[in-house]
Amino acid sequence: MKMPPLSYKYSETSIRFLIFLSILGLFLYPILHGNFYYPDDYYRSATGDISCTQTGRFLAQLIFITINASNIAYDLSPLLQVLAIIFLSFSLASLSLKWKLNRTSSALALSLTVCTPFFLQDLSYRFDSLTISMALSCIIWFFILEKTFTSSYKKILFKSILLLAALNLYQPTLNTFLIFSITESLFILYDKNARYSIRSLVANILYLPIPLIIYKCEVIFRKDESYASLHAQFTHNSFIILNNIRKLLKYAFLEFGIHGGGLEILLGIFLIIGVTNLLYTFYKKGKLPYLSLSLFYIILSICSLAGFLSLLRYPVFDMRVFIANGAFLSIFMLFFIGRGASFQKTPIKILLASWVLLIQMTFSTQWGNAIAAQTELNEAIASNIVNDIYILSKQRPVFIRIEAQHKTVNNITTIATQTDDGILDVPVPFITKKIWLARRAIFDHNVIYDPLGEFILKKHDLQSNATYFRSIDESPQFPFALAQSIYEHCSYEAMRANRYYNIYKKGSYILVDFSHKCNE
Repeated sequence: MKMPPLSYKYSETSIRFLIFLSILGLFLYPILHGNFYYPDDYYRSATGDISCTQTGRFLAQLIFITINASNIAYDLSPLLQVLAIIFLSFSLASLSLKWKLNRTSSALALSLTVCTPFFLQDLSYRFDSLTISMALSCIIWFFILEKTFTSSYKKILFKSILLLAALNLYQPTLNTFLIFSITESLFILYDKNARYSIRSLVANILYLPIPLIIYKCEVIFRKDESYASLHAQFTHNSFIILNNIRKLLKYAFLEFGIHGGGLEILLGIFLIIGVTNLLYTFYKKGKLPYLSLSLFYIILSICSLAGFLSLLRYPVFDMRVFIANGAFLSIFMLFFIGRGASFQKTPIKILLASWVLLIQMTFSTQWGNAIAAQTELNEAIASNIVNDIYILSKQRPVFIRIEAQHKTVNNITTIATQTDDGILDVPVPFITKKIWLARRAIFDHNVIYDPLGEFILKKHDLQSNATYFRSIDESPQFPFALAQSIYEHCSYEAMRANRYYNIYKKGSYILVDFSHKCNE
């Protein structure tokens, strides 16, 4: 087959880049419009500490230093989030050409790699969104560079570097590598035969050991970083691994309606349709052998949603780590509409695929509205707390605790993704509550549990002679027993009441109580 001229390739890449940029930009817009701070963002904004090495993301640390030309982290939002979707758009445009997808298939299927509910948390980070997206781009480019190098040694070197870079930018993206490897093997199974398909999957997997060993050595070498060392610990206990897989998959499939939610159930229905279509496609192609191998690939892709996280002794269970969900859904979309999708040939399939993408945009809009409303309320409360502390302390040194560890009876406690402790006594605005009651894939307890701490208070200019303690911290400066005594016995010298909290002062101690335990 005659290859298209080089000028065509570059112009086609540009067109596809703009298509992806438009779609991802629409997906990102509610986050930018909300202009909210994620819990980690308050810490970095208040302290200037980049703090990527403590999570084992050494290259991410270097990128922050390069962008800021400093060891201090500055808030550059929305620049970093815009750069994130630029990186991803170019990567997806190049991958669509590598996989020989037409523009329609590219837009409706590959966009799902990013346009997925759980990736909303990753894009919401004012600081981390860029490095997480760069990690995903490294994984994507692993599959683009297949025929770039004439020398096999150069190919092995560069592909290994990409995997190592992804690990040093954001470790959970390695699960996406597994999903894309399976996608590529399915393409080869359809175009060629089972032998080439299995060989491709094995060849990709064999790239993993060296980057993993090097990365493990990096973490071990930095013994001072306890967080990274803790979460890099592998387990050989089969019971722990199986339990991790169960818990991780249960979380991952929140997106597909296993715990309800109208939009989530619709995605789950499409997933069933997509799986059925893929199996039928390969049954027609090669009868039982192809059907069996494609079924094996589907099971493997499901396990890949847990992936390497299941091998860790202490995996993180949070939205941001399920970065492979989008690539997983894109597998079935690619085989549902085909690589040469056309509205003239299959209008119903194209309309259904467009609806799936619209659902992701709806998730994004609801996420943006919910988090923006919660952040606005958190900011207002934090500002009031700082003012009340200033008045009660009379500018003298004080020790502060925020008491927010009690269960509150409200209907949000039915959300499946919350912890067993129940919702904290931190107010949830009506808009946020209404959205989270309907959603399962975009409920995020972080914005309730974590925000009203030291760093949001510092953002609102907490006086420098005020020392903050979390309610779970034990300290001789503000003993836990003293805080309990103030709270339980209402023993205070001064008090200020607010719609959302009471604040008590006893000597040089100040306690903020969101449950309104004591009322004058």
